[in-house]
Amino acid sequence: MKKTLFSTALLLANMLVVLPSAATPNHINSTVLSQLNWKDVPYSETLTTTLNAQQKQNFIVPFAGMESPVAAYRIPANQGTLEIRIASPVAKDHVFIPSAIVLDSQFNIAARYSSSDFKFEGERGLQPNRFVAELNLTPAPNQDYIYLLVYTTAQDVQKTTMVPHPAKSFAKATGKQPPAIADIEVKHSSYGEISVNVTAADGTRFIGIPTAIFSGKKSEPSQPVGQAVSQPVQKTTTNTKAVVTAVDKETEAYFKQAVTNALKQNDVNRALNLVNEAEKLGLTSPRKIFLQQVSSK
Repeated sequence: MKKTLFSTALLLANMLVVLPSAATPNHINSTVLSQLNWKDVPYSETLTTTLNAQQKQNFIVPFAGMESPVAAYRIPANQGTLEIRIASPVAKDHVFIPSAIVLDSQFNIAARYSSSDFKFEGERGLQPNRFVAELNLTPAPNQDYIYLLVYTTAQDVQKTTMVPHPAKSFAKATGKQPPAIADIEVKHSSYGEISVNVTAADGTRFIGIPTAIFSGKKSEPSQPVGQAVSQPVQKTTTNTKAVVTAVDKETEAYFKQAVTNALKQNDVNRALNLVNEAEKLGLTSPRKIFLQQVSSK
């Protein structure tokens, strides 16, 4: 997850990112990675990869516990915040249960997503039963690409999953009472299919940020941001436009200072909450302040 103790990391908002323990590998040989067949993911398109024995890789053993097939993707890092949707459809009698590693532009491990982050979604419309994860990532500046590795683990291939019988899914889709039919047990497999889709998104997981900021204190209850920024609105005048402009300036100054103070206290969670609240009001400078100060640590 890091080149050294302070190299790279991924901030998370909604999904758990597994940070390494002392026994977890925190580096992959860059020479090995440079020789992979990286597939470029077209922006706003879905790329599908079939995984079989030809995709088995030895370098993934420390992470997977076996030689798992690996799907390798290269994703442009100049699109702003990205939503990367990874899906693995359930075949008739088996399914590939994914895990994933995100790398920054220098092939440093930025985050790991375990199979528990991939949630089951039932059949709907033309979409089959599938396991899905959505990664909201914000590449830090000065990165041309970020990289995604998808694999499965020795532990996961030993398990099975119960999926709804097709007759139940059809009845549910047509608004009828599902029949009393047993669900189907599907084996986990080291082979299968992976689809990846990349689109624009709002997110607070940053790739390429020093891990030193993660050693700070947890957020403590504080005065809601909404109360702090609402006070200037009470100053009414007949010039509505002037009031809005004054409020914007004061609000922006408040958020910039609040983000700076939170980072000085290593309170990353509060800083991120402030950034999100500011963006809801249409303010972009607090996020720039956040990135600048974090990148300089």
